[in-house]
Amino acid sequence: MASLSVRIEAHRSRVSPQAELILRSIRPEDGDALQDYVRRLSPQSRANRFFGPLRELPPGELARALGANERDRLTLLLTSQSASAETVVGEARVALSCVEREGEFGMSLADDWRGRGLGSILLGLIEERAAADGIETLFGDTLRSNESMIGLARARGYRLSEGLEPRTLRMRKRLAHVAPDLPCRKWNAA
Repeated sequence: MASLSVRIEAHRSRVSPQAELILRSIRPEDGDALQDYVRRLSPQSRANRFFGPLRELPPGELARALGANERDRLTLLLTSQSASAETVVGEARVALSCVEREGEFGMSLADDWRGRGLGSILLGLIEERAAADGIETLFGDTLRSNESMIGLARARGYRLSEGLEPRTLRMRKRLAHVAPDLPCRKWNAA
């Protein structure tokens, strides 16, 4: 996987034309910005994303997010750009298995940025990126109580099944336009 930077155009979402949104790969210096983002999420949003009560990412979890290698592990930040600052308004993490041709994702959006179509755009970009690397199936887990994620998954064509725990559901989708030459095989050579 190459480093990602995508400008999200206002017409693709219900965002003010003055807002400049960039979806980009995380950088080593983004630790404080990611922690600030997680702290700003409501308690319910943090519970939905991380399946439990937490105020911030534990050190090991933060290190994993920052240590994504752009090949089989990817951390993406959705940022709002202004003349004076960049603010994280969403995040996603993806783990890809070339052997199984599967990818697992998790994502969140800041509470005040929901309801603008950004979740669908973000998940669509994750799907495109995974398919370009030869991943055939994308899946993720969500809490049964996370109605917004369940609605998004259904709208994007995911099938829902029992999760690994009674409180979770597994979302799974077979991706379209998968790269036939399995570019992820190059990961081990890089």
